[in-house]
Amino acid sequence: MRLVFLIFFILSLITPYTYANITTFKCKPIFASVKLDNGKYYSETIDDETTPFINALPISYYFFDTNGLFYKNNNKRKFEQLISSKAFSILEIDSKGKNAFSDIWKTFLEWDKLLKLDNFKTFVYPYKSYDENGNSKLSMKRISIHPKNSKTAEITVPITEDRKSYFVEKSCEKEKVIDSILSSPDSNIENLSKNNIVNSIFLG
Repeated sequence: MRLVFLIFFILSLITPYTYANITTFKCKPIFASVKLDNGKYYSETIDDETTPFINALPISYYFFDTNGLFYKNNNKRKFEQLISSKAFSILEIDSKGKNAFSDIWKTFLEWDKLLKLDNFKTFVYPYKSYDENGNSKLSMKRISIHPKNSKTAEITVPITEDRKSYFVEKSCEKEKVIDSILSSPDSNIENLSKNNIVNSIFLG
């Protein structure tokens, strides 16, 4: 439960903003893979004859500006600022918090052994969504952006559901120009790293 509280807290720091003259990228799934109970992987590519897994995945959107990366998991959500992996790694989380996240990071590393993501810019995305009954679902995503903005590599680790982690590669292209951010959200990450709020969640 402490991990869930921490995820909800981090989600409260990822805030939508207003925008101007920024190019967005639209990213469509072209490859997807999930690890099965037997240890093997089920995978699909967009060129396969049938692609039920890929067909169920959303088209996502992102853009960069001076404040960082802003990401929209599907067209029903607003853009949210993601946390860079580097910034996330220096957050003041006590030993209990680190232990709670260790399984998630182990899963990311397991996928890294299979993937070649050299020079990708990597971000962490605590993701909250809802099922058809209005129940919330939490997962941790690690989103890596190709330096030429041509693709994303996304690893998702479900937290509140008993489901396997999965990997999605998406092909990206420029879509449109939107408004630029008028207010700087940099303090969100800064406050998380400076204050001891995360530790207080775990200490209860």
